[in-house]
Amino acid sequence: MVKQAVIIAAGMGSRLNGSGGNLPKPLVKVAGVGLLKRTILAARRAGITEFVIVIGYRGEEIKEAISRDSQIDVHIDWVENAEWEKGNGLSVLKARPHVNEPFLLMMSDHLFEPQVLAKLRHHQVAQGEAVLCVDYALDGIHDMDDATKVFLEGDRILQIGKELDKFNAVDTGIFVCSSSLFDGLDVSLASGDESLSGGVRVLADRGNMRAVSIDGMFWLDVDTPEALKHAERSLVSQLGKPTDGYVSRNFNRKISTRISGVLAKTRVTPNQLSVFTMLATCLSAWLISSGDYLSLAMAGLLFQFASIIDGCDGEIAKLKFMGSRVGEWIDTLSDNISYMIFFLGVSYGMYTLTGEDYVLPLGLIAIALYVLSVSLMAVYLQSAGSGSFASFNAAFSVEVPEEKRGWFHKGACLLKFAVRRDFFALMFCVLALANMLSAIYWIVIIGAGLVAASTFGYSSLMMRSRGFWSSTGASQVDTGKLVSEKAD
Repeated sequence: MVKQAVIIAAGMGSRLNGSGGNLPKPLVKVAGVGLLKRTILAARRAGITEFVIVIGYRGEEIKEAISRDSQIDVHIDWVENAEWEKGNGLSVLKARPHVNEPFLLMMSDHLFEPQVLAKLRHHQVAQGEAVLCVDYALDGIHDMDDATKVFLEGDRILQIGKELDKFNAVDTGIFVCSSSLFDGLDVSLASGDESLSGGVRVLADRGNMRAVSIDGMFWLDVDTPEALKHAERSLVSQLGKPTDGYVSRNFNRKISTRISGVLAKTRVTPNQLSVFTMLATCLSAWLISSGDYLSLAMAGLLFQFASIIDGCDGEIAKLKFMGSRVGEWIDTLSDNISYMIFFLGVSYGMYTLTGEDYVLPLGLIAIALYVLSVSLMAVYLQSAGSGSFASFNAAFSVEVPEEKRGWFHKGACLLKFAVRRDFFALMFCVLALANMLSAIYWIVIIGAGLVAASTFGYSSLMMRSRGFWSSTGASQVDTGKLVSEKAD
């Protein structure tokens, strides 16, 4: 398995034409993160912790910026290429004394999903071979004229170059290599070709250059101002989650991603957004507690707004590689604290409106049941190594033993969408605008009871099914399984 990566960051990058604010190209920011930093963090997320970075043009400036960045906690060997104005094959050769094989080779101006490297670093490379990650989806290439084309038969690369007339894939600039690449570059350099593609052609002629597909995963070469803008749009467009509910997928994300695209260029952090969402929800609770229509309508709109902003913390974390287990828990705790305060506001507002003696006690019972449910879910999440209640929601459908499932479990699974924030926030907003505080109150009461019944009835079964509790009550966590799930 590959543990080391070489990143080429030596060139001038003149084609960006000052779009990066007079920064050297590796420091030009895309969605708030510099190109080189984004490459390093994506590789780190894929499991790479050892780096060799070849610098040239304004190299000291690049080295200083990366070295003082507290978010970059990996080992880096810096290598200078004084001949950076020549072909990039020379920069690759400068790394030769510092690498062990096999190693990954990347360009600092190529964006990619961490999953690309997670796949490639486990790819087997035979002695004397190198493997290039290629993209077969030619219709999706942003700038085909500047792309390095590849012609393959099977997985063997026969030709590579920007001027190929016949090609069936495009070079993504991501390789897994043995020392044979350096040998190929030596031969290419002796013939007067200083490019990396020249070394690849030498290996291709020997039959030692293979390709592996990127399999539809995201990548992009950022060479021009147009490509820079396209990169930001592309990163923002990928911010949705497979677990998004219908409302989030079709409405909330369309707004939150645009907000996140702007906030990514500021110093706003995901944790700050989580706290802001909680405060907005608490303000909504205060408004709804008055019981009058104007306050109720404003509360409903504010609660829906908070639901939209609630997506921004995760989006910023993804865009800027700021996700953490602590951040997950801050998001989860702030969400659930705000829900409880909101439910309290609903109960007090209902009491103000009706004056009925049962309203506040029943509301407090519902909140107490919700607190107990959340506590049980938190125990499960702590055991599972997760901080997101979405994990519990997903596990509820599959981790209850088959023989223990009945009509209630099936019904609870069908109604899971109703406990998602995107759904109930929109529903409460509509009811608030319709001046139906009593409907909101009874939905909270009944909903808290159903959530409590589902959690109390099945959480222990879920934990036992995964081995979190043995028959004696001791924790029996399947470490291998959890590590795999974290990686997913």
